[in-house]
Amino acid sequence: MILLRIAFRNLGRRWRKNLVIGALIAVGVAIFFVGNAILESSAGGIQRTFSDQFTADLSISAKSEQSFSLFGPDIPVIGEYESEPLIVNAAKIGDELAKLPSVASFAYVLSSPLLIEAGGSRSPGLGLGVIGEEYFRLFLNLHFVLGGPPQPGNTDWVVITEERAKEIEKAQGRPLALGDRIQLSLFRDQTFTIRDAALVGVLQYKPSNSALDRVVITDGRILRSLCGYSQVDESSAPGAGDKALDTMASGGLDINSLFSATPPPALAADAGKGSGSAAPVSVNDLRKIFSEVRNAAAAPSPLGHDGAWHFILVRAKGNPGEAASAIVPALAAAGGQAQVRDWRGTAGAVAVYVFVMQIVFYIGVGMIAAIVLLLTMNSLVMSVFERTSEIGTMRAIGAQRGFVRGLFVIETLALSAAAGLAGVVLGDGLVHLIHHLPLHFSNQILVLLFGGNTLNPLVSSANIFQSFAAAVVLGAVAWIYPVRLALGIQPVRAIQKV
Repeated sequence: MILLRIAFRNLGRRWRKNLVIGALIAVGVAIFFVGNAILESSAGGIQRTFSDQFTADLSISAKSEQSFSLFGPDIPVIGEYESEPLIVNAAKIGDELAKLPSVASFAYVLSSPLLIEAGGSRSPGLGLGVIGEEYFRLFLNLHFVLGGPPQPGNTDWVVITEERAKEIEKAQGRPLALGDRIQLSLFRDQTFTIRDAALVGVLQYKPSNSALDRVVITDGRILRSLCGYSQVDESSAPGAGDKALDTMASGGLDINSLFSATPPPALAADAGKGSGSAAPVSVNDLRKIFSEVRNAAAAPSPLGHDGAWHFILVRAKGNPGEAASAIVPALAAAGGQAQVRDWRGTAGAVAVYVFVMQIVFYIGVGMIAAIVLLLTMNSLVMSVFERTSEIGTMRAIGAQRGFVRGLFVIETLALSAAAGLAGVVLGDGLVHLIHHLPLHFSNQILVLLFGGNTLNPLVSSANIFQSFAAAVVLGAVAWIYPVRLALGIQPVRAIQKV
């Protein structure tokens, strides 16, 4: 009790100097508080951007020596593209996932770079081949500015982003309309493969960033065709096209004769009826022939889980970590050499880059805290030197080392606690000020770093506790060196300075 009375009396008697020290601590705590609030909102914003709209909570992919993400290889080879490995026993893995209570939903995805062309505009993009109904049920937060998800059973569809749509509209000089044809092409193995699809929707990722703006979502069959994978999910019987050609040949139409000097009998009328001329087959004739071959094939069945897939995106019911732990044995039961990754691993280098930026930000906040600690310790040391005679007198009249130590500890902790509380109040005020006057930015690095186009720090009970605790810890550390100096003062020398 005596220690407390003396300590608080000393604090009141030296209020001007203590006010300076307390202000330093309060400013440091306020900076720590605002920094924590920004980082909390940043981490949550980035995760929401990717997991709610692009990666889901978890992903399953084949194991590989090379690291792959939805964006492709994390370390691409210059001049070529290394294809992502396909999941083995993809359908069996889906069957096992459906049995897990910790898994809410999942969707199968193919991923590949491609070129998007329309209206004279051509630009590279990231193609995602999916099962339409399944994929868009997984990402209910996707915002469509035109159209919407494809209708069930539609196999000729494509969804592009708003940024891509603006590029096309600028090139063709008119707004895009639903049903416009979008051409998708891929160059691989010295060969161009080209497919086109009808536009069914234009979506907007929120917040917008350069990584997601180049995403193109299309039917899995189209991307399989571009990548050269077999269409194992087609219900057409093997050789249906060949049977159509055989039927045409039996009617007098020989495919080999299309390129000979003498036209086939079935096209004799179109090549000059009764004239006996050897006119070549026209382009329209070829189109008619291949149209008949195409129509001879049966309509495709709904795209299933068997066949070529790069990823299975998983939405967890609760904690994603618990869901991942349950998925691992399910993969073993399915017999596939697959791995489970969180949203950051699924996003790959893009999310890792943002994570590194966050670490740099944390280091910056830590450096500010270290500076405040040094300034506080320096102020306390100066305060000890000014109280040399007081300390020596107390030691001369019988005060033990523990008494002097306790006196300084109580004074420093009380000052730090009061300053910490003031710093929390100041930091809370700054956070609310930023909310009322939001800071907008368009730089893509900042958009990725803070998970949006505005800076919206969050106030949480955890942040309040951490900031106040940081002030107390700061005070607990800051008294150590000054007290060692105080206890090292000889009473005789101290009294001589009176």
